[in-house]
Amino acid sequence: MTTTQSTNVATVQGAYDAFNSGEMPAVLAVMQPDVEWIERAGPYQGRYVGPQAIVDNVFAPVPEDWSEFTVTPDEFLEAGDVIVVLGWFAGTARESGTSFRSRFAHVIRMRDGLEASFEDISDAHAFHIALGR
Repeated sequence: MTTTQSTNVATVQGAYDAFNSGEMPAVLAVMQPDVEWIERAGPYQGRYVGPQAIVDNVFAPVPEDWSEFTVTPDEFLEAGDVIVVLGWFAGTARESGTSFRSRFAHVIRMRDGLEASFEDISDAHAFHIALGR
């Protein structure tokens, strides 16, 4: 049996690869202009609309807070235009030097081949412990 990867999954997987390589323009290029980004909990908690709001409130603080930070997807589950990504966050807090590893589930809704919404469901406690907050 041959498994083929959908275009939507390839797009999302490319965004994770770009994030981990620090290629933020490539991450932003796969977002709709009105993308909604929801961080349910953790240090970047909130609802942000549009790529610039996501950069300002989620992406920009990451290198300030973490000397190392990775987002490693394990599995991509697709149901039409909805992709659920299961994986792991890992990092080392810049100020405390504390490392953490935490499971996540991301729910991504696609529209016309681009991310229309993103919801992070993760263990906020692990982030706060590492950051000492």
